[in-house]
Amino acid sequence: MCGRKYASEELTWAEYREALDITGTPPNTNFQPNYNIAPTHVMPVAVHESTQHVLRPMMWGLVPTWAKDATRSYNMINARAETLEEKPSFKNLLKSCRCAVLVSGFYEWKRDGKTKQAYRIERADGEPMILAGLWAENGYLETTTYSIITTNATPAFGPIHNRLPAILERDQVATWLHGQWSHAKSMTEPYSGDLDVKPVGNAVGNVRNNYAELLEVKN
Repeated sequence: MCGRKYASEELTWAEYREALDITGTPPNTNFQPNYNIAPTHVMPVAVHESTQHVLRPMMWGLVPTWAKDATRSYNMINARAETLEEKPSFKNLLKSCRCAVLVSGFYEWKRDGKTKQAYRIERADGEPMILAGLWAENGYLETTTYSIITTNATPAFGPIHNRLPAILERDQVATWLHGQWSHAKSMTEPYSGDLDVKPVGNAVGNVRNNYAELLEVKN
């Protein structure tokens, strides 16, 4: 499960443009760092419109196009790759409602008996992390929302958690956003690159906490 993300001060408009090949104009977003992105937060998300990639502000927690209320959105922050083609909320989005979310990394918790230890996870090469997702526009509720796709964890990450977000490479973004689903589907396989996993303080577990010190490594 991917239940928290963070976008640090390095993620400027230029970073979004380069990583996601954004050719549209910047959205009305200030690109301030967010060190504890939680469900219901609104973030800039990349989609394909006409002939270009653009950023649109979206709330994390997918509200299906047919929903009459948003009460299920918190339960739809993630979409399991293995069942995308089966779930009514996701299967109709696979053709033309795929999105990409740029973050510095994400948080995950490892359970040890009754206690949990928080970790921050980043790409080992220091590049921003591009997460594959699905998005939906609900006209009845006037909401635009998204969900992050998750896959089975790699053997190396397994001791922390059994799920990982689907992580894209930069040269995969165009195919993911507007290529044929038969080609994009393989991009929901477990990430093959190396991840940097470091323990942090459990203050990140409180969604009201949002400051740079959350990323400090715990000894």
